[in-house]
Amino acid sequence: MSVPTQDVLIVHPNEGRRAALAEVLGVHRVVAVESQVEATRRMESTAPTLIIAPPENARRFLRHVDRAAPEAVRVFVCSQSDRQGLEELVETAAEGHVFNTLDDSLTVSELGRRLTSILQHRSSARVTPASTLAVRFRLNGVTYPAGCLDVGNFGAALRVPLTASIGAFIQGTALEDLVFERNGKTVLHVPRAFIRHAQQVHATQQPYLRLGITWGEGLDEPVTAPSSRMRDPVIVLALLRKAVRRETPIWLHYLDTPSSHFRLDAPVVELQDGRAVLRGFNDGAFPADVGDVLQLSFEVGGQSYSGATSVLRRGANDVALSVPRSVGLQNRRGLQRFRLGPEHRFLVTFHAPINGERITRSVLDLSGRGFAFPFDASCEVLPAGSQLEVSLLLPDGSEVPCRAEVRSVDAVNTDSRFDRSLRPYRCGVRLLDVPVKIRDAIHDAFMASRSGASRDGGQEKLADIWRMMEESHYTFHPDYPFGGEAGYLDALEHTHRRLAEAKDLGRSILYADAGAIMGHVGGLRMHSRSWLVQHLAVRPGYHRHEQIANDLTALAVEMGEAIEDVEFLRYMWRSDNRWPNRLGTWLARVMENRGFSMLRAFHYMRLPLELAPQAPATMLTVREGTPQDRAWLEAHLRARGEVVRVLAEDLQAEPDAEDQMRARFAAAGLYRDRRMFVVDGEHGPLALALVEEASPGLSYIEVTNGFWLEVADRSHPLAKQALEALIHRCITHARARGRPSAVGLVADEDAPLLASMGFGDQGRFCEWIFHRSMVRRWCDLWRSLFERLSRPRRASAQPSSSEEPSCT
Repeated sequence: MSVPTQDVLIVHPNEGRRAALAEVLGVHRVVAVESQVEATRRMESTAPTLIIAPPENARRFLRHVDRAAPEAVRVFVCSQSDRQGLEELVETAAEGHVFNTLDDSLTVSELGRRLTSILQHRSSARVTPASTLAVRFRLNGVTYPAGCLDVGNFGAALRVPLTASIGAFIQGTALEDLVFERNGKTVLHVPRAFIRHAQQVHATQQPYLRLGITWGEGLDEPVTAPSSRMRDPVIVLALLRKAVRRETPIWLHYLDTPSSHFRLDAPVVELQDGRAVLRGFNDGAFPADVGDVLQLSFEVGGQSYSGATSVLRRGANDVALSVPRSVGLQNRRGLQRFRLGPEHRFLVTFHAPINGERITRSVLDLSGRGFAFPFDASCEVLPAGSQLEVSLLLPDGSEVPCRAEVRSVDAVNTDSRFDRSLRPYRCGVRLLDVPVKIRDAIHDAFMASRSGASRDGGQEKLADIWRMMEESHYTFHPDYPFGGEAGYLDALEHTHRRLAEAKDLGRSILYADAGAIMGHVGGLRMHSRSWLVQHLAVRPGYHRHEQIANDLTALAVEMGEAIEDVEFLRYMWRSDNRWPNRLGTWLARVMENRGFSMLRAFHYMRLPLELAPQAPATMLTVREGTPQDRAWLEAHLRARGEVVRVLAEDLQAEPDAEDQMRARFAAAGLYRDRRMFVVDGEHGPLALALVEEASPGLSYIEVTNGFWLEVADRSHPLAKQALEALIHRCITHARARGRPSAVGLVADEDAPLLASMGFGDQGRFCEWIFHRSMVRRWCDLWRSLFERLSRPRRASAQPSSSEEPSCT
């Protein structure tokens, strides 16, 4: 994938400016001259690909260019303060000359980047459509029809009927919602493009307006989550250091002019007088002065960060900025990309949308909703917005068709010391529909890329996993005690197999060493948009014990994030299990973000139904919940500030999410539902119970078959009687469903009441729920914690079961 080295002719009266431009365009053959006369002589001997010149005598100079180098790209650099030069360029454009204009006040490095982009656009192939392409677009609210003459990766030439006024097509004008169609089927959709030139053509029997347009390298990604704010200065500094290490562009702009960005060149984070500062190169064109407040922004791993900074010092060669005290976080991508391992290779095959050429490429990286592959922009045309009918060859050898859309076309940076002509490109594609087989193959590849020792536990017999859990001292299975497998293992095996087939509803992940199962973790779609990490157990060991728990937990969380429609991640642990409690509460405290996370505590109360007390002859009336009760519950929880719980547990007034959840589990041969029981007060519900229902074994501690209690007013004189009536109703309901026990997940205030009714307190639990936008930070904190704690342990050390890294 190479593009021929291009010839560049630079004309500028300032020697320093000529040298600087020649340096930033050093990957090309550059000739720099002082005057337009000398430039004309140079063009007579060698026709350049790109000509850069000042605006003086632009019309006369362009006549020489038209004769000596008619195919050259023309760029005039003119400062916005140069009124005479701007007038000259306006008059030149009015005569029909086509050229680009750049602001001469930009930094040299920024000018170099824009010029390189122009050359990349120039080097991109332009192909004539294999068959007629009809085009339509909007300009100033009017829809225009057009034909397509040719298309490149970053622009096109359109044939517009002369019924349209040429006065409307001024250079730089934006065209909205361009649609390219073949036989009524959309092959390319560009939200916005800009006019580069417009020219009347009379050489044919039907004169027309030739319109040259250009568009960007990618489509804007939709943002699904609101931004959050990170206020820990240590974390902010770490993020900035990571961005500098990865050579991520750091952009600045004034607070009142967000549309005008400039880049900080050669950024370095260092200590000066005991204070961390951000230092960058100053070539004399840095626009801000000491004391100016700027907005700083950068991206790392698909997440965008921005915060306020101030100019501390502006020297002759460098500039120093303060490190932001806090940064706003916004997910640019919904899903993380990952690189493929050697055992999980994907091939993509499709016909190019413009010329119909058949293309087959190896996939570079993947996410749950898209992938990227390499291509040669010098001879292949795949503009952003192209609609593709692709076929993916999966690692197992099967081929699955699906629809996709090109989202980005990016040049890949290479080390110019080895090949100055190499210009590789990557095409980022978003899948518009994801067949189940493709989804599962992507998730399996993701698991393999994250941990080579991990594998899908759905392919193992549950009896083998159960034996490992027994050996790991995982003792909290109230309804499924070890030693009594004959009474329940078949039912759990059925659920295990069904989840193995419907991988987006649940996952079983094993950690294996020499074929032996060393650890296990499970993931469950607890509600329609939440993923529960559970069943973590690790076989006793002394050197890799913590590392296995680290890998499995992080993998289970990332597997939840890899599922596109999962919005919240959650895991729970017993408060009396010291190791998970220290770890979980520390993470919850450090990551606490109101509106994006929630930490709650509850008691796990269990009553074997053979010991259940008889319901009293008289008690308050309990009825089934209604849609009005759902609306009341949502308002009640929102008033208490539990918005995260409303969203994560499908507690909105409309039951659509619950209905979809029920249908998805039913399609997999499993059962999942929820009931609501209500005791009325004077002005609405006095108390209610939410009863979760599910197939046995979705959760081995059966939180999916437990009930929660909500009280409108605990000071009400009938509050206790209302709770007693609800608890008896839940016991009766559990008995009717054939459950071995009734499980209550209740607040601290309600635990004594359930204990008086015969429920045994199995311990106090904590649950941490957080939004998917916090997963990257969670993973960084999780891994850093294990890195600090990983140290050699004495061979004689015997960890107690209460300190093992196992969460429920």
